[in-house]
Amino acid sequence: MLFGSNKKNSKKSSHSKNVLPKNYTELLNKTEELTKANQEWQSEFNKLIALREKATSLEKKKQNKEALEFYHKAIELGESSSKLNSSNYIYDIERVIVIYSKTKEYELLIPFLKSVIEKYSNNNEVNKWQIRLAKLENKNTEIDSLLSPKDIEKQIPSNPSLGKKLDDFRKEMPDFNFFYDLPDGMETIQYQHNVSFDLFNKHKELKDQFSFLIESGQLNEKKNKLKKSIEIYEKIIAEEFLGPEPHERLIIIYSKLKWKEKEIFAIKRAISTFENFKKEQKKYVLSLADKYDMTSKALEYINSDKKIFYFRGAFELYNPQKTRIEKWNKRLNKLEN
Repeated sequence: MLFGSNKKNSKKSSHSKNVLPKNYTELLNKTEELTKANQEWQSEFNKLIALREKATSLEKKKQNKEALEFYHKAIELGESSSKLNSSNYIYDIERVIVIYSKTKEYELLIPFLKSVIEKYSNNNEVNKWQIRLAKLENKNTEIDSLLSPKDIEKQIPSNPSLGKKLDDFRKEMPDFNFFYDLPDGMETIQYQHNVSFDLFNKHKELKDQFSFLIESGQLNEKKNKLKKSIEIYEKIIAEEFLGPEPHERLIIIYSKLKWKEKEIFAIKRAISTFENFKKEQKKYVLSLADKYDMTSKALEYINSDKKIFYFRGAFELYNPQKTRIEKWNKRLNKLEN
C-alpha cells in the first residue's frame, strides 16, 4: 500500500514536470511575441511623432505649407504601417483640416475631407467631417423658399421617451455626494467614488442616441435639407432631451426661413423648458446636498450661477442657463416689439 502510493505520486510528479515546462515555454514565446510587437509599434509610432513634432514646430512659426507637408507624411506613414491604426494619427488629419480651413484652401480641403470620410467611415470624427464638408459644398445653395410650416411632420416620442430613459438611469446611479468626505489637500479628480465604469459606459450609450440625432440634424442643416433637419430637431425635443442644441438650431432655422410665428414659439418653448428644468435641478441638488450636510456648498454654487456636475463630469446636475435664457428673452422682445 505504502509503496504503491509513493509510486502513484511519483508518476503524478513526473507528469507535472512534463507539463510545466511546456506551459512555461508557450507563455515565454507568447511574451516574446508581444514584446517584439510592442517594440515594432513603438518604433513606428516614434517615427510618426517625430514628423508631427516637426509639423507642429513649423505651424507655430506660421510656415503652414511646410507644416502641411510633414502632417501629410505622418498620415502616409500611419496608413502604410501594419502596426499603427487611425487613432494614432487622427491628430494629424485634424491639423490638415484646420490649416486648410485657416488658409481658405477649400479646393484642397474638400477632396481631403471626402478622402478621409471614405477611408475612416467608422471613426468617431466622421460625422464632424461630414458636417464640415456639407457646409463647404452647400455654401451658396439657396434656402428652399417654397418650404412651409405645414410641410413639417409632427414628431411622436418613443414610449417611454429617450429622455425619460436617460433621466431614470441617472436617478439609479449612486448619489453625487458633493465630495463630503474629501480629505484635506486632495483634488476632486483623485476622489475614489463608488460608480463603476460600466455605469458610466451605459450612461454614455444612452446619451449617444441624442448625440447621433443632433449630428444628423446638423448634417442635414448644412446640406440645406431644412425640412429634414427641422423634423430631427423637433424629434429630439419630443424625446425630452434637456439640452439646448435642438432649441438653438430651430430658432436659427426659423429665423432664416422668416417663419416669425414659429421662431417666437420656439423661443418661448425654450425659455419655459429651461426655466422649469432649472427649478427641478435646484430642488434635486438641494435634496442631495441636505442628505450629505453640504447645503451651504450647493447654495454657494447655485447663488453664484455656477454649474454642478456629477462625478467625472458625466452630466450636469445643475445649470442656471442664465446667459442663454437672457439671450432668448432679448431676441423674443425684439420680435414681439
